Amino acid sequence: MRYTTVVLNQRVGHFSHLKHVDRWSEENNNIILTWKQNEVNLEPSQDVRKRCCSECLKLLQKIQGIPAATERLKLEMTVSYNTFLFSLGFSNPSEVEESIIHTLLRALEAAGSQVSSSDPMKLWEAVLRTFGTSVIVPYVYKLLLIQWMLWLMNCQLERILTLLTQTNHKRERSAPVNLLTETQNLALSMEEDSSLMVAMAAKDLKDLLHICTVICQGVEHVKMEKYSVALEAFQEAKGLPSPRSLLALIHTLTGQSFAKLGQPHCALHFYRKAVEVDCACHCALYQSALVFRQLGNSKAEIEALHLLYSAVQLQADKSSSSASLVSPATLLGGEQMTFISRVPSSSMVLHTLAHTCVFNGSISDGVEHYLDLLASLQSDGKDLVSTGDGTPFPRIPVVYLEAGFALLKAQRYSDALVVCEEVITSTLDFIPKRLLLDAGEKQKSESDVVLENVDFVLWAGAAHLLQAQAHWKLKDTKEAITNFTRAINQLVKVFIKQKDWKQKHLGNSEAMVERMVTLEATKGQVLAGRGRCFLERGQLKEALRDLHLSLQMTPGCKNTQMWLTEVLWRLDRREEASANWREAHSTSDTPMSINLPLYLQTWPEDTAFDSTDLKKKMSDYIHAKNVMT
Repeated sequence: MRYTTVVLNQRVGHFSHLKHVDRWSEENNNIILTWKQNEVNLEPSQDVRKRCCSECLKLLQKIQGIPAATERLKLEMTVSYNTFLFSLGFSNPSEVEESIIHTLLRALEAAGSQVSSSDPMKLWEAVLRTFGTSVIVPYVYKLLLIQWMLWLMNCQLERILTLLTQTNHKRERSAPVNLLTETQNLALSMEEDSSLMVAMAAKDLKDLLHICTVICQGVEHVKMEKYSVALEAFQEAKGLPSPRSLLALIHTLTGQSFAKLGQPHCALHFYRKAVEVDCACHCALYQSALVFRQLGNSKAEIEALHLLYSAVQLQADKSSSSASLVSPATLLGGEQMTFISRVPSSSMVLHTLAHTCVFNGSISDGVEHYLDLLASLQSDGKDLVSTGDGTPFPRIPVVYLEAGFALLKAQRYSDALVVCEEVITSTLDFIPKRLLLDAGEKQKSESDVVLENVDFVLWAGAAHLLQAQAHWKLKDTKEAITNFTRAINQLVKVFIKQKDWKQKHLGNSEAMVERMVTLEATKGQVLAGRGRCFLERGQLKEALRDLHLSLQMTPGCKNTQMWLTEVLWRLDRREEASANWREAHSTSDTPMSINLPLYLQTWPEDTAFDSTDLKKKMSDYIHAKNVMT
């Protein structure tokens, strides 16, 4: 009777176990079916993924709410695998790793093995030793893939190598262990159980992990400037099965390595291949533009920037959700992807495009791009004088000044006046009454506040300068003089104490020296412009003063010297005019190498002096003088 009771209890327990397994397996499969139906959609819902993640987690908690048993290990490991996949975008990787450790400890407990350490590496060694030849091994490998994925996301390549070496411990090795050979020779049993559905086939995940690991190692070599070694890794990655977007990324990285090796044409070849594989490969387009700039091919650079801006805009209009449960971007980690796919924002691309067009003489295109950019900044509610946010995007007043300059070049003088007025009114309350720069006081002169104040003065002065040039082009010399004077009144608010700062720089920061040089060059342009206006109005003494001062600010400017020669001639100071004429003709058209902002660049036609009449007068004068002697 007692024996019969024991047998009956065993049978009841067995049937109860089967009942649990069947019910929980059905729950798992229903969750996965829901996901699979959602995954088919072109724009899968992230809400469905969150719901699947929540339901999977609840199911796992039920399974792990009772003692572990070998009969339920397949189910428990499958549900764990699905839960970890769904939670990838919502959970901290460290939390997922803790859950893996918990699942592994339960598996060892069910098998009667005891491990005192919770170190993941030791746990995996014990699990692989315990289940390495059992029917459970395909389910163990699913969790191993999750562990591989977590370490890859943090670029822990050494840990991945150790883990894969343990998996391949029976294979004989004729060469030193390295990650490339281990991933190449990795033999994992990836059998699927039709009774237990998974969110992503283990083989698909393994293939994706394999190629992303190789890419990650290549990127690490690039960071260490081992470009030839990196190329070997990328070559290996190209031979592996991969989605189009990932293959395009590999081509891009190959191109970047060739660019670093000083082979720009090879780099362009692979960037082109990347775009052919995936037209949405923004990084390849951006890198192409950089190489074309390096080669001095402005036409090709502008074309690449055009394509890049269109592609970035197109992506911005699309949904950001991804149909893939596990994406290469996730596996390669945020830091790695930032390094790999450095592409500026759409605003930055548009600014670069506008700037490049104007700088290379495509004025009408540049103007349209600048106007689009201003409209975009206004729609985003950008404050004109807001401080920089750490991005390479220029300060907003600089963009407005560049736009005003482009409009001036396009002979849209009224529009240029309006755009520059925005800068003037916006900076009005921020300009100091006087700013003394003492180069000897290094810390004070380098402070952000001082640099900011100098910037406000420069921007306001440059805006008045551009307005003055617009009025001069409109033949309104009186209004031009007024604006040149306003520009000077702004610029002289910054006073540099040391007269010899140009020669010594006196320990100033690079940023401050750059501003000092720009300030002096701007003053030179303003004084030269006002001097020309005075000359046109017949105010010769005022013209002489301004042109002399301009040459003190920017010595050696040929056009300014020619204007000064004309003034001296009209003042009947023939000897001085003759000496100045000879000096002007011994001066090059580019007196000094100053990296001025775009809005302070001068075109030859802006300040060009028609020397035909003066040349005849000077020739006659010199000839007559020679005859007399």
